[in-house]
Amino acid sequence: MELKSIDTLHRTKTGKTSDKWASYLTYYDELFAPLRHKPISMLEIGVQNGGSQETWAEYFKEAQLFVGCDIDPKCEALRYDDPRIKIVVGDANAAPAFQKITALSTSFDIVIDDGSHTSHDILRSFINYFPLLKPGGIFVVEDSCCLYMDGYGGGLLNEQSAYAFFKRLIDVVNFQFWRNDISINNYLRTYFDLRSTPQFILDGWIDSIEFRNSIITIKKAVTPTHEKLGQRIIVGTDAQVQTWGGKLPGAVS
Repeated sequence: MELKSIDTLHRTKTGKTSDKWASYLTYYDELFAPLRHKPISMLEIGVQNGGSQETWAEYFKEAQLFVGCDIDPKCEALRYDDPRIKIVVGDANAAPAFQKITALSTSFDIVIDDGSHTSHDILRSFINYFPLLKPGGIFVVEDSCCLYMDGYGGGLLNEQSAYAFFKRLIDVVNFQFWRNDISINNYLRTYFDLRSTPQFILDGWIDSIEFRNSIITIKKAVTPTHEKLGQRIIVGTDAQVQTWGGKLPGAVS
């Protein structure tokens, strides 16, 4: 039996409505393929009409749990035949909803933030839920295009926006090359008090960050470290052009 792609599942689905941009679908097919046959747990913040939960359940046949959270009280009426799908109604970043979500699971392979799309909520969701990702897990911010808009707390030159924050995480991934110049606490003080930078950032749990049109993907490291480059491996014995074997500043010898 041929397995259907996320793109196909979305385009041909019936039942509950789901709203995704076309480029997301093909990207998710690539991003989630290694997890397709694993017993994953997934959290989606913002489910609206609930159709995406059906798509995920059809794609991840071996998954154990799908948690959807939405602030709209109308989501209380959402019902599914698949017992793996659980809906939590409330603000994902407020204590009551957070407690309901973590009562279902404190460990997720995938977290998708498709909530309010405002800078404030996106930052809070990342701080609250990235720590719940399993090592090697994936955190996705959907519709990050909204962060260019003033009405969402964004703006192209707004240094306090969530987009500006995630851009700074590029430097955090490369911290081993500037660690002697400034601390992460100081570098991120636009967003956090010097003593309140999230510990997972300081510990080096952010392995990579990818920016696409309207999507930001942050992957969690398998083990926390800022020495991400690894050992320099030079092989062969015939160096006719360049014999220099020095290492880059900060690289592990």
